[in-house]
Amino acid sequence: MSMRTIREMRSERGLTQLELANSLSVTPATVYNWERGKYEPKASQLRAIAQFFGVSMDDIALEEKRGQSED
Repeated sequence: MSMRTIREMRSERGLTQLELANSLSVTPATVYNWERGKYEPKASQLRAIAQFFGVSMDDIALEEKRGQSED
């Protein structure tokens, strides 16, 4: 199985960010930030995401962090 992002897996299931957030007991803003690469899920959250989608933790591709400046 190829690596897929949280956004891809959520979209494939036809879930909204709110629905996924409720299923994982996190806020919709948390899901939004994961999908935008602002934050990465904690190990326990990543495990819950993997279990929810029925994939290995290694199969989840995390978004690249964005908004980092090169000052």
